[in-house]
Amino acid sequence: MKAVRSATPILIALLFWAMCGSYALADDTLDSITAWQRWKSIDAAIELRPLDGPEDIIEKAEIIEDRVDALTNEKTRLEAEIELSRQKLQTLNDQRDTLQQLDEIKQGGDMQIRQRLHDLTDRIQREQNLLEKRVESVGELCVELARMRELAAEYREKARLLKLEEGGVQ
Repeated sequence: MKAVRSATPILIALLFWAMCGSYALADDTLDSITAWQRWKSIDAAIELRPLDGPEDIIEKAEIIEDRVDALTNEKTRLEAEIELSRQKLQTLNDQRDTLQQLDEIKQGGDMQIRQRLHDLTDRIQREQNLLEKRVESVGELCVELARMRELAAEYREKARLLKLEEGGVQ
């Protein structure tokens, strides 16, 4: 019976160590968080010129709308990453709580548990930082989406008005 009691904390510690290790393989980088900010600019392609007719302006509005679609997809991806990151943080915090309880049971005498606690706390901080960067990136992305949607609407309205001036159909 005594062997079972002494093996239980070790098994729990090994279980959580294994779970922690699986997250280390899924480390994220800032590249995936800010990738949309490095996309090729469409400014030159959508710049209005004095001789642009309604069809030209509509074509430019469609370029903007294509970018809006791509940004919307990126926003959806980042929001999914945020949710996964929150779940991961919850799991890591639960693991830390369990290791802390195990450390208390061992009365702080197990250096492996203390090292794992230290490593886990570092990983929690890194994951928290990534979560904050993702949330910040989504906020910036939402601002860009609003700007692009407004610009596309302005271009469509300008094209409509030009058609009216030229005597074209609405």
